[in-house]
Amino acid sequence: MVEAPKVLQGTFVKKIISVDSSPAKVVLNVPDVLAPEIPPSVLVFPKGPADISVLNKKTWTRDQSNMFLWTLSETDFDIEQLSTSVLQGFTCTSVQKMTRTKIKQLVRACRPRKGRAKVELKEPQLTCMYNLLQGELSQNFTDYPSDMLLYLSTKDVQRSNCRSYFSALGAADFMVASSSLNKGQQQLSEAKTCLGINGLSLSTDNLEVLGSMVCTLDSSYIENSDPLILEKLKACKDFTDSQIAAMERLLLSGNTKYGNVATWNRQTLEDLGNLPLYFTRNIWGHFRATTKKRFLKGFMPNLRKAKTQKKKLKKLFKQVTPLVARRAAGCTVGNITGVTVSDPSFPFGYDLTQFDLCLDVPVLKENLNAICEKVDDDDFQKVILEKLNQAYPSGVSDQDVQVLGSVSRVASLDDISKWNITNVDTLAALMKTEDGTWDPAKSKEIIMKYLSTSGNTLGSTELNVIDSNLCSLDTSTLRTITPDSIKNAKLLNVAACSLEQKKVLYEISNTSFSSLSGNPQDFYNLIKGYLGGAPLMDIVKLSTQNINMDVDVFRSLDPNVITGLTVTDVLGLIGEHLPDLKLFENDTMIQTWVNLQLQSDLDKLGVGLMTNRTTAEPSTSSSPGTATSHEATVQGTTSSPKTTQASSTSGGQKVGPSPTFVVLSVLLTALLQILRLPA
Repeated sequence: MVEAPKVLQGTFVKKIISVDSSPAKVVLNVPDVLAPEIPPSVLVFPKGPADISVLNKKTWTRDQSNMFLWTLSETDFDIEQLSTSVLQGFTCTSVQKMTRTKIKQLVRACRPRKGRAKVELKEPQLTCMYNLLQGELSQNFTDYPSDMLLYLSTKDVQRSNCRSYFSALGAADFMVASSSLNKGQQQLSEAKTCLGINGLSLSTDNLEVLGSMVCTLDSSYIENSDPLILEKLKACKDFTDSQIAAMERLLLSGNTKYGNVATWNRQTLEDLGNLPLYFTRNIWGHFRATTKKRFLKGFMPNLRKAKTQKKKLKKLFKQVTPLVARRAAGCTVGNITGVTVSDPSFPFGYDLTQFDLCLDVPVLKENLNAICEKVDDDDFQKVILEKLNQAYPSGVSDQDVQVLGSVSRVASLDDISKWNITNVDTLAALMKTEDGTWDPAKSKEIIMKYLSTSGNTLGSTELNVIDSNLCSLDTSTLRTITPDSIKNAKLLNVAACSLEQKKVLYEISNTSFSSLSGNPQDFYNLIKGYLGGAPLMDIVKLSTQNINMDVDVFRSLDPNVITGLTVTDVLGLIGEHLPDLKLFENDTMIQTWVNLQLQSDLDKLGVGLMTNRTTAEPSTSSSPGTATSHEATVQGTTSSPKTTQASSTSGGQKVGPSPTFVVLSVLLTALLQILRLPA
C-alpha cells in the first residue's frame, strides 16, 4: 500500500475512517505511513488530552499537525521527543493556550539536531516564534531554529556574540524569507561589520562562518573570494544567471582545486556535486561527448530520484547538448530501441532532427512510459506527442495518458481533445505538480473532459488531485462542489483564484465547517485558505475570536474587506503577529490599509506604523434604520486580541471610507512605491 498510487491510498484511508470516524480511533487505525491521507477535518480532537505517543509515530502534513498541536498544552509529553512532522504544526494559533515555558520548549525542539531531519517551517511560523520570544531571547543561538534567526534584529545580538550568531545563521535557508525583506543583503552587511570584512574578498574563515549565506552573494563575491566558496555553493538550492556565470569564470580561471581546464574529466564533474545541473555550454563545451555521456548515466538518475524541478532538467539538456545539429536525410545516430531508452543518459546524443528520425512509432508505443520519464526537452516532447497522435488517430487511451508525465504540459488543446480522461487515476496522473504547471485553459479542458464522463464529479478525491488547478474552472462548475467534498478533502490552495471564484469556494467551505464555528481555533485552521472570499462581516467576527491570523492570510483577504477593517479589527485578527505589520509595511495592501487609518489610532498599536492620511474621517449621519459606523478605537495598547472586542451593531452594515477615497489611496500607495525604486 505504501507504493500504491495516491488515489488508492486515499480510498483505503476513507474506508478505515468510515468504520469509526472519531479522531482517536482514526489515528490508531490508519497505518503510520498513510496518515497524510487523513483529511484535516477528521483531526478535530475533543477537549482533553490526546495520545501524543500515537500521534508522534506517524507522518503528518503541516495542515494536519496544525490541527492537534494544541493538545500538547494538556499533556506532559517530553517535547524533545516530538517528531519533525508534529513540530511543523507550530503556529501562533496552535500554541495560544500553552504556557510560556512550553512554547520555549517547542521552539527549542525545532533547532537543528545531528542525525535528525530539519523541521521545515514557513515564514509566518518563524516570525510567530520570534514575536513570542521577544525580550526573552538568549545568546545561545544554536538553541533556536536556524531559519528563525533570519528575523532577529541587531538589538537581539550582543556585539561580543555576533560571530556565534552568524555561525548559527549559516545553517539557515535564506529562501524562506520573503524577497521583499532583502534578508541576504541585510545580513551580509551586518556580518561584514561583525567579522571585519572589507571589500569583496571572503576568506576561508569568513566562508566557514557565513555558511549558507553564500547562496545570496552576488557574482563579485563569488569571483573574488577564496575558492572554498565553490564547496559552500554546492549546498544551495538555486542560483541566478549572474551567480552561475561567476562560478563558471572561477572554474575556468584554473585557480580552484579542480585545476586547469585541460585536466578535467568525468571525475571532475562528479566532484562538483550538484553544480553541473546549472552549468552552461561555457563549461560543458570543455568535455568530450563520451565523457558527458558517462557522467550523465549516474547524474540523471540521482536528479530524478531527488525530484529535481523539470525546468532545471530542461535547461540542463539544452546546455549539455551541442548547438550544431546533424544534417542528414535519415537516422544516422542510431535507431532508438528499448535498449537505447534503458540507458540512463538517454536521450543525450540525439539532436531534435535525429530524435525525430530515429524514433519509430512502434518503439514509442512499446516504451512510452520510459521515454516520457527521460525526455525533458520541450521540442523533443512535442515530437513524442506528434508520433503518439500518429499511433492512435482515434484517441489516446487512459492507460497511455497516465504515463505522459511532463510531456503532457507541451500538449495543445487539440492534443488534449484526443485523450481519454475517464477515470480519476488519469486525472491524478495529469495533475501531478512535479511534472510542471498547467496553462489554465489546458487544465480546464482536462478537468471538464473528466467531468463529461457520466458519474464523475468534483468529489474529495478529485479536489485533492486537482488542488490549485481548481482556479481554472468557471464559477458555475465550482458551484457543483458539495460541502462534504470540501470537508473530506485536504486544504486546497486557491491563492491563484479570482475574487469571484474565492467567494464561491468560501461559501461552500463555510458550510462545510459550520459545525465547528463554536470552536474558533479549529474552524480557523480549516477555513483560513478560503478566507480570500469571505465578506467583511465574517472577518470582523473572526477578529473577536483570538485566532492570531498571520500576515500571509491577512494579505490574501479581499482588498475591499481589508480596507474596511478598523485598527481594532486588525489587532483582534492578527494578535501575536502584530509586529509583522511593521515588518511587511512596504507591502502594497498593508500600505493601503495603513494609509486609510488615523495616526492616532495606529499609534495605539505601538509598532511604529506611519500613515500618510492627514484628515479625519468625515462624520456620517444616520437615518432611522441605518447602521451606525464601525468604531475605530483600540482597547488599550496590548497586542493580545484577548483584550480587544470589535464594535458592531447587530444586523447593521458597517460604514467605511468612500470607494473614491479607497481607490485614490491605492493609487497613491502604488505611486509612492514606484518613486522609491532606485534609478
